[in-house]
Amino acid sequence: MDNPTTLLVAIMYVTIVATGLVNVLMALSDIVGGKAKSDHLHTGWLALLLLAYLNFFWETTAILDIDGWNFLAFISFIIGPIMLLFASNLVTSPKEVDETPLGAYYFEQGKRFFLLLCLVQAWIIGLDVVFDSINYATYMTGAICAAFLVLMLSQNHRLHVTGLWVLLLAFFIRIIFRAAAG
Repeated sequence: MDNPTTLLVAIMYVTIVATGLVNVLMALSDIVGGKAKSDHLHTGWLALLLLAYLNFFWETTAILDIDGWNFLAFISFIIGPIMLLFASNLVTSPKEVDETPLGAYYFEQGKRFFLLLCLVQAWIIGLDVVFDSINYATYMTGAICAAFLVLMLSQNHRLHVTGLWVLLLAFFIRIIFRAAAG
C-alpha cells in the first residue's frame, strides 16, 4: 500500500463500519443488561448485523490492494457500509413511546430495514462483478438478497422467524465460501 489515497479510503470505510458495529454492540449490550426490551426476532437481526459488520471489517484488507482511486470509486466502495449503517440504525434506535405494539413497529420498520439489507447484498454482488471474483459466495449473496426482498414484502411472523434462521446460516456459509476462495 504505497498509495496514500488507499489509506484514506480504508480509514473512511473502517470509520463507517466501526460506527455501525458500535451501534449494534451497544444495542445488544442494552438488551443483555436489561436496559432495553426486545423480542427474540429483533435480537436475532441484531446478531445478523453483528456478523455482517465483523465480515465487513475482515474484508477491509481488500481495499489495500486497490490503486488508482477516484471519487466515484471511493463513493462506490463506501456506499455498502453506509447502507448497512442506515439499516442498523433502524433496529438500534429505540421505539418512540406511543401506542404502536412492538410487533407492528417491527413490520413498519422492517420494510426499510430489509430493503437496505437487500441493497447491501446487491452492492456486494456488484463488487464481485467489478473485481471479477464471482464464485459460490456471490451466488449465496444473490440468494440472501432475494430472501431479504421476500421478508420486505411479507408481514408473516413465522416467515420472518424462519427467514432469520435461514439467513444466519446463509451468512455463515457465505463467510466459509469467501474464506475458502482466498
